[in-house]
Amino acid sequence: MISKRVFIEPDNDNYARLAAYITEAGPSGEKCLMSWAEGMLGGEGYPEGIAETVDVQARNTRAASKTYHLVISFRWEDEAKLTPEMFKAIEQRFAAALGYTDHQRHCGVHKNTANLHMHVANNMIHPEKYTCHKEFRDFWIRDKVCRAVEKEFGLTVDNGIELNSPDH
Repeated sequence: MISKRVFIEPDNDNYARLAAYITEAGPSGEKCLMSWAEGMLGGEGYPEGIAETVDVQARNTRAASKTYHLVISFRWEDEAKLTPEMFKAIEQRFAAALGYTDHQRHCGVHKNTANLHMHVANNMIHPEKYTCHKEFRDFWIRDKVCRAVEKEFGLTVDNGIELNSPDH
């Protein structure tokens, strides 16, 4: 499993557009296998959650970037092992490690490339405090979560920072 943060320029930061992309089925209807919303104050409905998140982001007028786009890619040999419950658990592990447990998130699993992958749109603005949470050097955190999740769910261990470090 490999995770990647897709950096969003402040001028292109549009949470609603990203969340709509995450749930989009594509022209053949097979791109998005499943989608869900997490951390909503007014329920877990996907479209309502987008509106709620956009409203929360509007409350913070100081932050330049307000959306954290995470992509988690799985190896082809793990595809048969993964279940909807596992996808949700994996997303929750990443949210906890990155400090977004209390934040609104829109998630979706896509199969429009060679590898199954999950997109997560994290609202960086806290829904009650309206402060912006930024995790610096998050690649170390994400890599550690990847290795832990691979072990926990019996997935193929991918090359990562931990495997390539001098002490291993």
